[in-house]
Amino acid sequence: MNASPRNFVTRCFVYLSLALWFLIALRIGLRGGFSSRPGLPPIALGLAVLVPIAIYSLVYADRGWFWKYCQSFDLRVLTALHLWRFVGIDFIVNWWNGKLPAGFSLPAGGGDIVVALTVVPLFYALGRNARSAKRWFIAWNIFGLADLVVAIAMGILHSGSPIGILAGNGPTTVLMSQFPRSLIPTFFVPLFMLLHMLALSRARELGEPTRRGGDNLGSLGLSGCA
Repeated sequence: MNASPRNFVTRCFVYLSLALWFLIALRIGLRGGFSSRPGLPPIALGLAVLVPIAIYSLVYADRGWFWKYCQSFDLRVLTALHLWRFVGIDFIVNWWNGKLPAGFSLPAGGGDIVVALTVVPLFYALGRNARSAKRWFIAWNIFGLADLVVAIAMGILHSGSPIGILAGNGPTTVLMSQFPRSLIPTFFVPLFMLLHMLALSRARELGEPTRRGGDNLGSLGLSGCA
């Protein structure tokens, strides 16, 4: 990657903004600020998901410095980061122990586990032949993004709030609003939704020939941005 003052400032801004986002989610979670009050919808939790996604998406859509920086990310690394999704095992375990509802844990946890299990084969497929792996890459990212959307929806619908219409008399998803698990819906879920969206926006690179006439494997590496 070509070093330049602009690149350095951009990297610092991105990493500091992510650190600030994490620290805000951490602080509010430690103080129990994401737990819904009786009779009120989970507004704080919803804002924690939507606001960061909206901010980063709007800045990216401007196709300025942030967009240029995001084009330098290695698509294989973006894929490998989703190994974190093995956290879905925790959802299944807590459902088995009666602490989380099946309607949330099974689709959310199961989907996360599937995404994590398929990271390694997709990573190597991209390295061998990016063009032939393009369809799998797109399908995998759509599935992973849909899984996170379903997890959010099922988490809300199985909550103890007024809109938790699927909660019934069993356990609710209150556990997900308590620290440390509150970091999952307030930081990691929106972050990985953004990573899926970024990967999909750049998927066309996998079908473009390089200057050498081969598959566009060069686009998977880190490239400089002016």
